[in-house]
Amino acid sequence: MKTSPIFLTTTFIICIGCNKKADQLDHHWTIPTRITQSLEGLGGRVALLNFQSSIIGLQPLNSGMAQCFLLNQDHKSWFEVSLANVPGNHNWTYPLIEESSGSILFPECLTKGDQLVINIFSTSMGANGEFRVQGQTEWSADKRAFFLDARPNMHLNDPGRPGPVGSGPGVVSGSEIYVPYSVDAKEITYRGKTLFVDGSNGPFNDGVLHSTDSGRTWQIERIADFQGMSSAVCKSKGYYYYFVTRMVTDQGFQLWFSRKPDNGSWDAPKVLTKTFANAFGHFVAVSEDDTVHLGWMDRRHEKKRFNLMYPDRQNWEVVYCQRKDSDTNWSKEIILSKGLLYSYWPSMSVEGDKIVVAWWGVRTAPDWHSFNDPNDIYYVTSKDGGKNWTGPLKITDGAKDGITSGEPQTVLLNGVIHLFYTQGKMNLKEESPGLTKLNQAPWPIYYRQRPFPN
Repeated sequence: MKTSPIFLTTTFIICIGCNKKADQLDHHWTIPTRITQSLEGLGGRVALLNFQSSIIGLQPLNSGMAQCFLLNQDHKSWFEVSLANVPGNHNWTYPLIEESSGSILFPECLTKGDQLVINIFSTSMGANGEFRVQGQTEWSADKRAFFLDARPNMHLNDPGRPGPVGSGPGVVSGSEIYVPYSVDAKEITYRGKTLFVDGSNGPFNDGVLHSTDSGRTWQIERIADFQGMSSAVCKSKGYYYYFVTRMVTDQGFQLWFSRKPDNGSWDAPKVLTKTFANAFGHFVAVSEDDTVHLGWMDRRHEKKRFNLMYPDRQNWEVVYCQRKDSDTNWSKEIILSKGLLYSYWPSMSVEGDKIVVAWWGVRTAPDWHSFNDPNDIYYVTSKDGGKNWTGPLKITDGAKDGITSGEPQTVLLNGVIHLFYTQGKMNLKEESPGLTKLNQAPWPIYYRQRPFPN
């Protein structure tokens, strides 16, 4: 039986319509305004924080200092504010807002001299918008506080080299502060003059540093004993939540969690998803009232490519779920990036029942596509607390012209979505598939906004 030409034409039009809908551009955003520039290429984003009925943008610099931007009173433009008498060479990545005192806390965790050290200083904003240091404290714990049976050749860091501790976003609640950590012990030996460092077998210690007196003293709360990678803490109305990623041999990367009630103890850690993207994956946890909202990069539908060394195509998706304090488990997982082949690094903000999630990616691309390649910024919203979601809409439209847009950071304030993102074009010759494109010049970082969709 022959197929009707009219049927073929109709089918083609329907397919084109579906593709167009999946890549629809939202024209309700304001025109891009350049605020600053990245450190190089996509590196060096501006993180956004709700602060005293306004928004702060913070950008760590290579010098160990930072740039700070504040949303003007018109809630449409930005100006740079100074950071007075702040210490240099500090990690500015995960600031904490202390609502009661109107302060911003900057904790930094690292290992040095076989100790875990947390250094924290607080700033307040003056009438002229300047942020000034109020105080600074430092606390440390010896390796035996984490590993009771630590041997002489077991160390927290390489000799003479301070190391990271997998610390991520923490939380402040009154005078209580929680900062997550993941500590790996390394066995260090010398064979002649050759130094050998082996951290593959641990032991490992994952948990939180907890202060009940606004950071003056701390205690260690151990939660897990596997090799954690990135971690975070957030607080709902009645619970604290701890999240950590890990690599499980022969199973891939996973996202785990634990929670504890106010004045209670941490649950035994449990796996939340077994299809977390990879070592460079990203998750974001945001709490609002009695609910924790969670989004992450997921590999459940990852495709394969013909390559023995790198067989995974890395076509990741953005997945969402939530949990209320009264729930016995997490909600059903929802793929927010449905219709896109590649999606990277979600950012999320919640205001009441309104939720916005933004990421960067592309509807379709060749096997070796990566976050450095031409991508656009996409977003979805929910106006009923995460039960129902819009389909992905594009904010930028440069991927078709070889332009990369990435590192979106979004904040909801008074029913308006505020967005920062980095945008530029690779200026290197095409490299071998799978290799990172390095040494890019700084790219502009843009700001846009739009009212939350009805």
